[in-house]
Amino acid sequence: MTDLDQGRAAPVVHRLQRGLAAAAAAIALPVTAWGVQMPGSRGFFVVTCLVAVVPLLLLREPKGFVTACVTVGVLLLGWGVLGVFFGMFLFWPSALLLLFAALADPRRRPVTAKVVGGVGAAVTAAALVGCVAFAWHFYVGPALAEPHTFRAETDSEWFRSSDLGDIKDRLKPFGATDATGTGSDEGSYLDVRFPDQLSGPERDALKKEIAQLPGIVRVDLCPVSECG
Repeated sequence: MTDLDQGRAAPVVHRLQRGLAAAAAAIALPVTAWGVQMPGSRGFFVVTCLVAVVPLLLLREPKGFVTACVTVGVLLLGWGVLGVFFGMFLFWPSALLLLFAALADPRRRPVTAKVVGGVGAAVTAAALVGCVAFAWHFYVGPALAEPHTFRAETDSEWFRSSDLGDIKDRLKPFGATDATGTGSDEGSYLDVRFPDQLSGPERDALKKEIAQLPGIVRVDLCPVSECG
């Protein structure tokens, strides 16, 4: 019996192949968690993630596992090109890992398995570091940062009756560095920025002065994730 026949007769998928397939699914999860926050493409992310997990359902069928890894890997690469504007290219690391998993059986290809296993580990590490860096920069960091903006909810007539220039001049002596107004169907707001070094009592005084402006309903600190 040849080495190839022995590989085909293996009762289960080799642990290196399982590890690469599991890594492909693992790095697809944070990508999907980010994608579902976008209403226009959340369905694409969920379905694509489910497709990336398919090879893990065939761990006791080596031949079917290899076929699934190659098929899903190629599909994800192509889908990343077609769905580039929806962010589907973010699944390319998972696609590469699945293709590596198809080749990573040391019982059939000892040298190839070592090479793709090492490259797969590097791809996994790079993808996870990228996910962590992204999460820290856009979510964790802003959540931990100290706010430096007051957001004041205004009444519906505020934009018609208020002058931002006059508001800036009035709030500047209290430490405000800028004031901008925003309005939408969800409401209208006045955002007042102040420097980080503004003391607690000075911030309280600024907040009190903002609350005394005409048309102001409520004043609160605005998280960095929302107001920068």
